[in-house]
Amino acid sequence: MYTTQKFNKAEIVMNKKYLFSLLASSLLMSGNLSAADVETLINSNNSQNVQLSIYNDNLAFVRDTRKVNLTEGENKIAFEGVSSQIRPETAMLWGANVKVLEQNYDYNLMTPENILNNSVGKQVKTALYNEQSGETVYDTAQIIDTSTYGRPVLKFAYGIETNFPGRIIFEEIPSGLRNKPTLVVDLKSDSAQKDKDLELAYLTSGLSWKADYVADLRKSDTLSLNGWVTLQNNSGIDYNNAQVQLIAGQVRQVAPIAPRMLNASLYKASAGMAMDAVAESSAMPTQEALSDYYLYTLPSTTTLKNQQTKQVSLMEKKKVKYTKEYKLRSPLYLGSMTREAEFEKANPEVVYVLHNTQANGLGEAMPKGTIRFFENDKSGQMQFIGESNLSQLAIGEKAELSLGTTSDIYAHGKTTVGTKISDDISEVSAEITFNNAKSEAVEVEFTQNFSGISWDMISESIKSEKKNISTAVWTVSVPANGSETLRFKVRLNKKA
Repeated sequence: MYTTQKFNKAEIVMNKKYLFSLLASSLLMSGNLSAADVETLINSNNSQNVQLSIYNDNLAFVRDTRKVNLTEGENKIAFEGVSSQIRPETAMLWGANVKVLEQNYDYNLMTPENILNNSVGKQVKTALYNEQSGETVYDTAQIIDTSTYGRPVLKFAYGIETNFPGRIIFEEIPSGLRNKPTLVVDLKSDSAQKDKDLELAYLTSGLSWKADYVADLRKSDTLSLNGWVTLQNNSGIDYNNAQVQLIAGQVRQVAPIAPRMLNASLYKASAGMAMDAVAESSAMPTQEALSDYYLYTLPSTTTLKNQQTKQVSLMEKKKVKYTKEYKLRSPLYLGSMTREAEFEKANPEVVYVLHNTQANGLGEAMPKGTIRFFENDKSGQMQFIGESNLSQLAIGEKAELSLGTTSDIYAHGKTTVGTKISDDISEVSAEITFNNAKSEAVEVEFTQNFSGISWDMISESIKSEKKNISTAVWTVSVPANGSETLRFKVRLNKKA
């Protein structure tokens, strides 16, 4: 009886680098391979300077400077360990006195599946363990096919196996496979250069960042605001000791990106930001304007491991002024087909308003993100009270952040269609009563929309403000544990 072992745990007998160097040396000595055909491998250990400019929308600009020895004339350089989500058409290599002739992105990685698929037609060793005798029986076979759900078809001297229960042993690595995604560049150097700096730059997916804010309501009109940047790396590789910058704003992308060689002078400045399982640094990123975006630079280099989430502090504001408002949009329809209607209960939204000015404790651009609100209960324990999405907030701009509806304040109302002046003109009366179960007085901003018609206010119990051509707004003061009623009458004109 034999035990079945999964053959996809491929056993590699010969070392890839040793095999390659041995083959290259023998061919050079025989005169069959020119110096331009010998590949010079430079892995991430050769990196001298890594710069990451990370954008909001799953996009990053990578600049990786590595040292390499060049011979005069043509050279083949393999940048091992580039992002597995690289956009090859954006790759560019820069170095003084060198000229790029050709670029190839090799992403056929050395996985058990790829080793198997690239060995079709080749002879391999097989190993089959006999549990009764305790011995392993070795044999040789030819791989005929691998298309049957990953199960290879093997041709032995005694016949063909379609479900071989043993192991497959590969004596060499099939050509064209790589340990890591690799960009191979053919270039021409004006002279032999030792420890030459070459900078590879490219766009990649798999790197992203977002902002998160914590608002702690300290008083009825001030809060403390802490901002964090959360950075995620799913690009397939590590970035060691990288200089990280973040760009806030929506960068336009064309899909698909047109293949072209980018001018090295175009990428000498860009953008990025970060928080780990723990905060990495108390130092704040510096902020500057870049074109129509905002650029944040981390205060020190950082290592971003693949599949890692990292965080870094963005801002700390101790006394930020805010207002809390209650807003209710009328459920009543007042338009060309207005009929008598009513609603029994509607609860206003709770809206926190921030003005991004120095006078209000802010005064700097805030990247879009999620802002979470906390408040202490009567025992002094902090409690989560809601969250809201914050859009990119420019200096001087106002943010209105809704945390849902309140249950202590509610309204009920109705409309009455009154005098019909003509086929197109009629008068409508409305009555809305606001109830407040809180122990303090509140103000409710009540908004009524007039859908696609002209209107004139005939009478009202509380003075309104005409917000725009189709909207009226009232500020209704409701006493503690009390109620207040708004009454108004409008003339509607369907034609105007």
